[in-house]
Amino acid sequence: MPWLEALPNREKGQVLSAMRTLWTGLSLLGEMRGACFRLPKKFFMEMQTPVETVKSARKPSVPRHRFRRLAIWAGAILLLVIAAHFAMAPLLLRFANRKLDQIPEYKGHIGAVEISLLRGAYKIKDVRLLKIEGQERVPFFAAEAVDLSVEWGALLRRHALVGEIEVFSPRLNFLVAPSKKESQTGIDASWQDRVTELFPLDMNRFAIHDGEIHFRDLTRTPKVDVHLDRIEALAKGLTNHPRKDEALPATFHVTARAMDHAKLRLDVKLAPLAKDPTFDMDGELVELRLPSLNDFLKAYAKVDAEGGTFSLYTEMAANGGNFKGYVKPLLKDVKIFSPGKKDEGGLLSSAWQLMVAGVVTIFENRKKEQVATQIPLAGKFSNPSAGVWKSVGYLLRNAFVQALSPSLSHSVGFQDVTGGKKSGITPKDEKKAEKKTKKE
Repeated sequence: MPWLEALPNREKGQVLSAMRTLWTGLSLLGEMRGACFRLPKKFFMEMQTPVETVKSARKPSVPRHRFRRLAIWAGAILLLVIAAHFAMAPLLLRFANRKLDQIPEYKGHIGAVEISLLRGAYKIKDVRLLKIEGQERVPFFAAEAVDLSVEWGALLRRHALVGEIEVFSPRLNFLVAPSKKESQTGIDASWQDRVTELFPLDMNRFAIHDGEIHFRDLTRTPKVDVHLDRIEALAKGLTNHPRKDEALPATFHVTARAMDHAKLRLDVKLAPLAKDPTFDMDGELVELRLPSLNDFLKAYAKVDAEGGTFSLYTEMAANGGNFKGYVKPLLKDVKIFSPGKKDEGGLLSSAWQLMVAGVVTIFENRKKEQVATQIPLAGKFSNPSAGVWKSVGYLLRNAFVQALSPSLSHSVGFQDVTGGKKSGITPKDEKKAEKKTKKE
């Protein structure tokens, strides 16, 4: 081999040593598989070098029976893993159904369980949680599948053994029924203990795909069904501790569709491990068509909307027990009463709708054709307060001075509840918000 002879003695010895190791490994592999790998003696004789560290003698091969034992043990372990994989699924299914049945007033059901040992995960399918009493068989909670697994990213980056949960096509139904026993407006707090028993790891990541939430009231006429669908939610960093450079290490992002058409968005940065609620939030619901809420409006306000949209914008920040923010509701192009339309409710209903329409007209901004106000919220969680008179002031200003912008004011941030600042919306804050609104 001319290329080998051209190498210096030291490098030549290293190459020969590596080649011998490779051939030895191939020979051993051949013996395990019944092949016939044999090292040609002439090959090593031709590659002899004067280097003392290079030895031409072949190392004695490992006896075949050792590899047979290793192969037998490896096969036995593999069979045990496969057997455990198939045996664990029905055992885990019975365990999960038994735990869900321990939630008071509800009966749980899981259709199947799939286990993935390589991912350190298992998936439960066809999950349902039904109210035991009641004629309406609408499940309080249902999901096509729930995937529970170890979050390998956190394990590799932070050496933290935490988990992640992904919920596919969940349905949450709040129901107001004629009797309290039939209603499903909440659930016993013990459900959190049941989830912990099914998934003992701390949850660091949580995701929802194609979710729905319904609020149904069967005691009203007409019956009410207000809902959100196409819910996509993602929460990350739920076990992260605050740092000096990042006081809010976790994030929560939600998008959804309200009443089959209006867009809803919510963004939150938070410190879930903080003692007091600590977060910075903003959200918006944009142009929800009022006629889609007619069942709700007729049932609770005795009003029939023929046109118009409703939007809602909010910002909120909290730290150290204090919070500060606002809610800005906005009605646009509202049409409630039509004199030529016959009202099934009679004269009193027509008079009430006429009065509501008149109030809307009084406080409507003529140029923008909108009714809006901004409700400031500030104080401590132990003693919250809303700026009622300031809300009235914003309502009057929108009607007679300047229309409020149909968007976030960007006047509240996490820095407003940190650094020793007092909680509350000051006159300076209002002026800043007004300047930003004018620019918009």
